Amino acid sequence: MNRDTGGDPIPLPERPEAERLRRIAGCMARLGAWRVDLNSMRVHWSPETVDIHEEAQGFSPTFEQALNYYPPEQRPMISRTFALCAENGRSFDDIQQLVTAKDNRIWVRAIGQAVRDDTGTIVAVEGAFQDITHLVSMHNEADALARRLRQTLENISDAFFLLDREWRFSFLNPQAEALLGRRRGELEGCNIWGEFPQAIGSQFDTCYREAVQNGLAVRFQEYYPPLEAWFDVDAYPTPEGLAVYFRDISRRKRAEEHVRISNERFLLVAQATNDVIWDWDLVGNTLWWNENFKTLFGYDPDEVEPGPGSWMNRIHPEDADRVIESIHAVINGTEKTWVSEYRFLHSDGHALSIIDRGSVIRDESGKAVRMVGSMLDVSAQRELEGRLRQAQKLEAMGQLTGGVAHDFNNLLTVIAGSAELLCEALESGQESRHLAEMISTAAQRGADLTSRLLAFGRKQPLQPQLLDLGSLIAGMHTMLVRTLGEHIDVEVDQPEGLWPVEIDPALLESAVLNLAINARDAMSDGGRLTISMANTTFDTSQAIAADVAPGQYVVLAVSDTGHGIEPELLSKVFEPFFTTKDVGKGSGLGLSMVYGFVKQSGGHLRLRSDVGHGTSVSLYFSRANQSVGKCPENPARQVPEGGNELILVVEDDALVRRHVCGLLGGLGYRVLEATAATPAMELLAANPDVTLLFTDIVMPGGMNGVDLAKRARVLRPDLKVLFTSGYAENAVETDGRLDPGIDLLSKPYSRDHLAASLRKILQ
Repeated sequence: MNRDTGGDPIPLPERPEAERLRRIAGCMARLGAWRVDLNSMRVHWSPETVDIHEEAQGFSPTFEQALNYYPPEQRPMISRTFALCAENGRSFDDIQQLVTAKDNRIWVRAIGQAVRDDTGTIVAVEGAFQDITHLVSMHNEADALARRLRQTLENISDAFFLLDREWRFSFLNPQAEALLGRRRGELEGCNIWGEFPQAIGSQFDTCYREAVQNGLAVRFQEYYPPLEAWFDVDAYPTPEGLAVYFRDISRRKRAEEHVRISNERFLLVAQATNDVIWDWDLVGNTLWWNENFKTLFGYDPDEVEPGPGSWMNRIHPEDADRVIESIHAVINGTEKTWVSEYRFLHSDGHALSIIDRGSVIRDESGKAVRMVGSMLDVSAQRELEGRLRQAQKLEAMGQLTGGVAHDFNNLLTVIAGSAELLCEALESGQESRHLAEMISTAAQRGADLTSRLLAFGRKQPLQPQLLDLGSLIAGMHTMLVRTLGEHIDVEVDQPEGLWPVEIDPALLESAVLNLAINARDAMSDGGRLTISMANTTFDTSQAIAADVAPGQYVVLAVSDTGHGIEPELLSKVFEPFFTTKDVGKGSGLGLSMVYGFVKQSGGHLRLRSDVGHGTSVSLYFSRANQSVGKCPENPARQVPEGGNELILVVEDDALVRRHVCGLLGGLGYRVLEATAATPAMELLAANPDVTLLFTDIVMPGGMNGVDLAKRARVLRPDLKVLFTSGYAENAVETDGRLDPGIDLLSKPYSRDHLAASLRKILQ
């Protein structure tokens, strides 16, 4: 670019002080002056203008040189603007870019006006010249910032709008349009209270005005009925009005309301139920209990460990590993429910049987974050089930006992009877006599064993009598002292006013004796045996638990101070042949006989034992409705007699039949024999002089001994009948008691018993 450096600039006539201040202002504002004389087209620049063009001081360009600082595409427009001013006096104020002498591109503002002489002729054009590069840069940055801000507001997830001081919308982003359900073109320039009148008087109104008045930001949540939505709002005052950010939180509010209602229901259920309710926060590892934790288990929820230790530390040690492993398997897996049954320790140390159920709550990733559940005490139910299983087990054993008793007693009848006859036939001191006596003793022990088995199985016919239990037990005192030995103190507590009972006295004495002997064996170093009696009453719940009918009972308790029974053995002590004694010290049938007798008598039995402190067995018998009269004295034993009457023996077992016919013949009786009911009826019809029918109850052929006796008495009403059986199968008894008018001789029997029974009936 050619620059004309000739010629001096025209000095401006100013005072030195004014000139200095002008130069300072020009330098600070990058503002200079210029003038073009139209006659010579000479250009005059002030020093500031020269600096703006980055030329040396004193430089003064031609018009063409001054024009060449601008980009070529701008020069025609600048020339036209200058010409219009020079020719028509039209002022101008333009902003353009130019390139300085040092090739720097800058923005400048050129202001020009016409200068006229005294005649009004335009003789020059002059004006101001300013470097505004910094201002243009700031303006561009501001525009860019404004664009970015607008773009940000357009794209933020929150809804946003601006209000001016007249409460008119000046801007809304798309999210605001969506939430308000209005287009921005409909709202911009409109008053918010006019467009949304139902917001007047609400928190929207109050908080917006508070923010503008106090110049402080506000945040609030409010429901707007027309839009059926909850909004979370942040409002910030601005110089122009108010900036409002808001978001729809309706879903969250509904979720919070759902949680609130659920929590209320949960608390109501937790208060209403008898179960222990728990809530385990798996993230915070805290465990909440309802008040039933104290009611059922005795622990104050506020005083136990805050975490799962309050539960884990109280699981029975034998169950802990299994239960904890199972719940962690569910938590770490994908299942939603967990159920376990285990023992939980009460605060007083005893264990309760618990069914625990829990529901797992998982987050979006499937991780378990919470678990809620309930603990149900099933101790009473499990105890009842255990008793039922034990009763069923004992009942099955009783059925088995009854099944073998018939044949076994038939054999014992022959063995015992034959041994008895041998003993009488052989002289004392002979080896064979000694062997016969051993056989007789063994047979008697077998008979006792069978009798106890039948008693346990509740298959032994009872002959109950109305008793004063206190008098009967008091009468046993001397026998008990003699039987138990001097090292055992025997105490009998006989209260007044004891209610009467109706039970078999012989079997009761046997039961008490068995209990006393068991107690003696548990007190090898001596001790005290106490027999106490009392009246008591079972209400409905107590009766259900005891498996008896509700009502009034007399309780007979036999207690000792022996070594006691281990807890794990308590459920087995009534089983036949179970014993804690050494081999040869007991058959294991004593308690089983007591159990069967009490149950067959319609009573209840309860056993308590404390290891190292003793055992107590309580027998409960129903109160009788009658009063007890004077007990008859036992008649003196008489020597059995025989006779010459004709007796019909009906027995299907050949050995027994041969044996009993031999006994009867030896007693002087005439005998007819039959193997079943049908031939027996034929013999009765053919022999009208038969005086007594001696028949087994259990027989083959479809007609038992009871049926035979009924048919025989139709034929012979005056016929005497004596029944015999090793196992009656309820044929001659009701509820374990012999029916009225029934005479029964139980197998095995001796010759003396047979003879006495026959004479009693025949006479």
